[in-house]
Amino acid sequence: MTYFAPGPFTTRGIAVAPFLPPSTGIWASGRHVTSLWALALLGPNGIAARLQALTGSPDSLEAAA
Repeated sequence: MTYFAPGPFTTRGIAVAPFLPPSTGIWASGRHVTSLWALALLGPNGIAARLQALTGSPDSLEAAA
C-alpha cells in the first residue's frame, strides 16, 4: 500500500484495511499480481479491448456501472 493515500478515505469516515491473500496453494503468487501488472503489460488500449471482448460490447460496461 505504499502507493495508496488513505487520507481522503479517512476524512470521509471510510476505513481502509490492506488485504493479504494466503501465501500457500494457488494463492502463492497472489501477492505479486496487481492491476498495475496488466496495465504495464497490455497498456490502456489492450485492457479496453480485453474488457470489450469479455462483455460483448462497450455499452455493457456502462450499464453495469
